[in-house]
Amino acid sequence: MKRVLLALALAAALPAAAQSPVITVKESPRWGSFQISISPYSPNIDSEFTATPFPPYATIFGTSRPLMVQALFNKSLWVTQFGTLELGLGVGFWQVSGEGIYQAQDGTLVRGGSTNLMLIPIQAQVGYRWEWFYERFEVPFEPYARFAIIDSIWSTSGQNGTSSWTTADFVIQRGSGATFGWSATLGLALVLDFFDTGLSRQMDYDVGINRTLLFFDFTRSSINDFGSKNSWQLAPSYWAWSIGLQFVF
Repeated sequence: MKRVLLALALAAALPAAAQSPVITVKESPRWGSFQISISPYSPNIDSEFTATPFPPYATIFGTSRPLMVQALFNKSLWVTQFGTLELGLGVGFWQVSGEGIYQAQDGTLVRGGSTNLMLIPIQAQVGYRWEWFYERFEVPFEPYARFAIIDSIWSTSGQNGTSSWTTADFVIQRGSGATFGWSATLGLALVLDFFDTGLSRQMDYDVGINRTLLFFDFTRSSINDFGSKNSWQLAPSYWAWSIGLQFVF
C-alpha cells in the first residue's frame, strides 16, 4: 500500500515540476540598455553679458537650477569580458519660468508678464562601460565614459505663446530654434544585482533584464553651435552631475 501511495505522489509531482521554470546562472544575451536620469540644470546664457549690470537670463529667470529629465536608449555594439561598447540616442526635457521685463522711457526696468524657456536636447552618443570588476571579482562597480553630439531644441514663450518680435526692416523673428554642441561624461555605476542575485536571475528569466545599475556621473558640455559668434551658450558653465537608473537587457 505504501508503494502505491508513493507512486501516486510522484506521478502528481512530475507535471508540476515540469512546469516550474529553471533559473540558470548564465545571463541572457546582451542586446542593449535603457536609462533615465535627472540633473539640476542652468544654461550659461549670461556668459557673453559679464559686463552688463542686468544679465538677461539671471534677471528674468533668477539663479535656480530646475531639474532636467533625460532618457537614453543604447544598442550594444561590442560585448567582451572587459566591458561593453554602446551606441545610443537620447532625449531630454527642461523648462524654467520667470517674469518678462522691458525698459521704460526713463531707462528703468519694469516687470511684465510671465515667460519661460524650454529646452529639448536630442543626442547621439557612444559610450563604454567597464564591467571587468564585477565580471571577474564580483566588485559591484562599473566605471563608464560617454561622448555625445547634441541638438538642443529651444523655445521661449510668454502669455500669448511663442515669443516673437519685429526687426527694424520689418522681419518677424520667433523665439525658437535649435543649437548644436557636444558633451563628455564620466561616471560610476553600482550593480544592484550584487545585493540579490536570485532576484536578478528571476528578472532576467521573466523580462530579459540581466543587470540593473544605479549610476552617478559628471558631464562637461558646450552647446553654442561649436563656437559660433552668432550663437548663445545653452550648456552649464560647470561639470553638471546627474543620477539615474540603467537597465541592461
